[in-house]
Amino acid sequence: MDKMKKIGILGATALIGAGLAALSEERIKECVKDKIEAGTMSKEEGKMLVEDLLSEVKKQKFNMEKNIVEKVHNTIKMADKELIELSDKIDEMKIQELEAELEKMKSLRKANNYS
Repeated sequence: MDKMKKIGILGATALIGAGLAALSEERIKECVKDKIEAGTMSKEEGKMLVEDLLSEVKKQKFNMEKNIVEKVHNTIKMADKELIELSDKIDEMKIQELEAELEKMKSLRKANNYS
C-alpha cells in the first residue's frame, strides 16, 4: 500500500475520533444543562460534572485512537508483507514460464536441426 493511502487512512481515523468526541461533548453539555434547568443539579455541580465527563471522554478517545491507529498500522504491515510474498510468487511463476518456453524453443531447434 503506498504511503499516501496509509496517511489517508490514519487521517480519516483521527477525524472520526474527533467527531465522536465533539458529539459526546455536545450531548454531555445538553444533558447537564437540562438537569440544571430542571433544578436537580446546581450550576457548580453541572460544571464539575461536565469537566469530569469531558476528561473521561478525552481519555477514552485517546485510547480508542491509539488502538485504531495500532490496528491500522498492523493491518498495513500485514498487507505489505502479503504483497511482497505475492510479488515473489508472481516473479517465480514468470521465471518458470520463461524457462518452460526456453526449453520448448530448444526442443524445436533440436528437432529442426535433425530434420
